Amino acid sequence: MPSPEKFRETLDDFEVGQSIIDEMYQGFDGIVSKTNKKVKSTFFKQALDVMNEKLPPEQVQAIFEANACCKGGARQKASKEFAKVNDGLSLEEKLELITSRPELYMGQAHLDANGDIIVTGAGVYVNGKFECVCPTISKVKRDYEIPREYCYCCGGHFKYHYEIMLGVKLRLAEIVTSPHDTDGEKPCAFRFEIV
Repeated sequence: MPSPEKFRETLDDFEVGQSIIDEMYQGFDGIVSKTNKKVKSTFFKQALDVMNEKLPPEQVQAIFEANACCKGGARQKASKEFAKVNDGLSLEEKLELITSRPELYMGQAHLDANGDIIVTGAGVYVNGKFECVCPTISKVKRDYEIPREYCYCCGGHFKYHYEIMLGVKLRLAEIVTSPHDTDGEKPCAFRFEIV
C-alpha cells in the first residue's frame, strides 16, 4: 500500500461515501506517496479502522486487494514469462516450480487437502521475528497494532501474480497468518480458492 493517491482513487472506484472518506482522512489532508512513512502508516491505520467500522468486510477486502503493489513492471513481466514457459505443467508442478525460484518473490506455495492454494509470503526474518514486508509500514516504530485486514493488500499482490502464472482465477479466502497479530512469530500466509 505505498500509494495514498491510488488508495484515494480506489475509494471512488468502490463508491465509498464522502462522509466516510472525510472521516478516514481527518487530520491527513494532502497525504501523498512522498509523505513520511510514519505519517502514512498512521493514516492507513486510521483509514482501516474507519473502514472496518463503516464498511462491509467484503468491501474492505476488495479495496485493499485492489491497492496491491508491484502489479506491473519487472514482476508482471516475470509472471507472464513464467506462464508462457510453463504452460504445459500441472498446477502442482507450477506451484513447486514457483516455490523453488526465490527470484520471483512469490513465497512458497502448495495445495492443501481441500485443493486450495496456500501461499506463505517471502517474509523478512529479523532478530528471531517475522516482519511485515510492506514498504509503507515496515520498519516504522509505532505504538499501535496494524489490523489484520491490512494484509489483504499483500494478498492482492500474490493473487494477481498467481493468477497470471497459473492461468486460473483465484479468490482470496483467508489471511491464514500475519506477523501483525502473531507478534512476529509467523509470516504472512494466505489461502486462495480456485474459482
